[in-house]
Amino acid sequence: MADFAIEIQFHAAHFNAIAPCARIPNAVKLAVLSRQPALYANRRLQQAAAARGAALVIADPLHADADDACFEGVDAVIPRFTPRWQAAGGRLLAGLAARGLVSVNGAPALALARDRVRSTARFLGAGLPIPETRRPDGMPDAAWLAALPFGFPMVLKRDDSAQGDGVLLLPDAATALARMAELACKGVGFQLQEYIAEAAGSDLRLFVLGGEVIAAMRRIAAPGEFRANVHLGARAEAYAPSKDETTLAIKAVAALGLDLGGVDILRTGHGPLLLEVNACPGFEALEAATGCDIAGKLLDFLASRILPQNGASDNQNIRGN
Repeated sequence: MADFAIEIQFHAAHFNAIAPCARIPNAVKLAVLSRQPALYANRRLQQAAAARGAALVIADPLHADADDACFEGVDAVIPRFTPRWQAAGGRLLAGLAARGLVSVNGAPALALARDRVRSTARFLGAGLPIPETRRPDGMPDAAWLAALPFGFPMVLKRDDSAQGDGVLLLPDAATALARMAELACKGVGFQLQEYIAEAAGSDLRLFVLGGEVIAAMRRIAAPGEFRANVHLGARAEAYAPSKDETTLAIKAVAALGLDLGGVDILRTGHGPLLLEVNACPGFEALEAATGCDIAGKLLDFLASRILPQNGASDNQNIRGN
């Protein structure tokens, strides 16, 4: 497989708080598993790797094999494929792990995070507060809806939802039954969730890496929109999370066995509620809002995992200043 050459172009305003990093010799080699090499996060990872003197390749998980030449000499891998490619990407990630490569988020944890049924069960088993959530067993009817512990409006989340797509606000029973029938005909799984009106169209995104919250932002939905996704027009601002919010985010990521996760939280009068954990979070808005060098911190975290395994000295790494 040929490596991708990517031109890196960034708006300076996004990084006015990010200090430059010195080039370090004898660096390791990294691989990013992604189908879209030109995405912001991939370009930033290439920039951060170059600043540290590290080699970085981007491999398409649909067309790569763990034994391909592009992985020769690779020390660590960063999965950045979407849930749509979980089957192929997960197999590749597992194959690379079997070869001894270090990964940020292993294949089992990544699969767990993307399984709404199992991840919700993990959160409940860990005693983490989440909005009331129910999943129908078979085709639900009006009686099943009426028996839910929450009323309308309520939120429907498709199992394959991402960046707010596949998340709907259902105003009444007629709309809910029609939408659920459509999904059932297509064989698409979903769950219904309590709508938290007091959140007022805003949520928090806390970026957890290595058991610490390294950056956080508050997202405010666009007018007329209840989903606070930047992809859907929400604006983002830097945010200093409370102790309870920080603890919840760290516990949520740990419950799934992840090294990193973008944790979405709602603020309520009764304390924070966990919405979900994104195991391959983007960070364009987060870097822009906070000035935090997420890409660099991710590579430095990988370095801390690689060095003990390889027995390298402190000056043979990808860590910056």
